[in-house]
Amino acid sequence: MPQGVTYIKIQKAAEEIGHGTVACQLNVSDPSSCDRFYNLLAEKFTSVDVLVNNAGIIGNKPATAFDMGQMQAVLNVNLLGAMYVTKALWPLLEKSKDARIINISSGMGSLQEVQSGGYTAYRLSKWSLNGYTMLLAADAPAHIKVNCICPGWVQTDMGGPNAPRTVQQGADTAVWLASEKNIPTGKFFRDRKEINW
Repeated sequence: MPQGVTYIKIQKAAEEIGHGTVACQLNVSDPSSCDRFYNLLAEKFTSVDVLVNNAGIIGNKPATAFDMGQMQAVLNVNLLGAMYVTKALWPLLEKSKDARIINISSGMGSLQEVQSGGYTAYRLSKWSLNGYTMLLAADAPAHIKVNCICPGWVQTDMGGPNAPRTVQQGADTAVWLASEKNIPTGKFFRDRKEINW
C-alpha cells in the first residue's frame, strides 16, 4: 500500500476512530482500484451496511469554455466514481439486512440552480449524480435505500476555510441517513429535509 501524505492522514484518522477501522487508499475513477477495495472489504466483512460516495472535485469553467479535459476529469470522479464504487461493493450491500447508499451531491446540481450557469463540469456531474440516485433507488431491492444530500458549503480542502459550515455540520445529514431507523429512498436532502431535484 502506498505511504504518501494522504494515506498517512487516512491511517491516523483510522487509528483515532478505532473499533476495527480499516484505512484504504482508493482511486474512485479507476475500476480496478474499486475492485481491490471490494477484495479488501470482503476479506474482513460479510456485508456492507453503509456506503457514502463522497469523493468529489470542482470544475469551474463556463459551458462556453468547452474544456473537455476538465469535464472528463470531473465526471470521472463525481459521477462515474460513485458508480464504480457502488458496482464494486454491490455484492456486499446486497448481503446487508438494511443497506444505505448516500451520494454526496450539491444544490448546484438541482434543476433550479443549474440555470445560473458557470461551473459547468461540476454542476453537470452533480445533476447526473442526482439522476443516478433516482434510477438506482428505483431498481434496488427494498432493503437497499439510496439517497443523495447537499451538505452545503463546507470547510474542506475543496470548500476552503471561509466556508460557513463545519465538517460536522456538512456530515450531519449523511450520518442521519446512515443511522435513522426508517428512511425513504430516492430522495434529495439538505439539513435532514427533502429538497427539490
